[in-house]
Amino acid sequence: MTKHLCFVGFSLQDPNFSEVAETVRATLTGDSSTASRNLFGSLLSLHNRPFLAELWPDVQQVPMDMADASGPDRLSSAQCARRLDIFLDKVSLDASTPTRHLLDPNFSGVFDKQQRELREALLLFEAELASRPDARAAAGFEAVSALLRGLGLPADSPGLAEPDVPQPDEEGGNG
Repeated sequence: MTKHLCFVGFSLQDPNFSEVAETVRATLTGDSSTASRNLFGSLLSLHNRPFLAELWPDVQQVPMDMADASGPDRLSSAQCARRLDIFLDKVSLDASTPTRHLLDPNFSGVFDKQQRELREALLLFEAELASRPDARAAAGFEAVSALLRGLGLPADSPGLAEPDVPQPDEEGGNG
């Protein structure tokens, strides 16, 4: 298994949740009754329920309200549900960006001719940036770097590397 499960809208008393969680746990550990040391999923919950960590130590709880569920600072279920809606909208927006794969090397074999042409042009641009440290030191480079990363270029790519630009010495000349 290479993915992380996200449980939304499940009660931990729901038999469907238990069945899925136990199946995944059995796949990872070979025993559905033994918790894995590794997290295999996250449960988006409305309220903070600290006891869940004991029941499901291999599922991370992400509550919309961090206050103690019985405390005076507790948000209403409606407020928490609204927070969850906003959070899921943001996740959906980030996941649906249609260009995030363009420069990601893992997707290089799935492009049509036009996408390959665009990808090749952008990679030539990135290679040119790699050979020009002064360009990477320019004030506007951060915006260019963010754009390339947003298109899927790995952060360790040479075109995004910190430039090795000589710094002026103490007397005002170049060192």
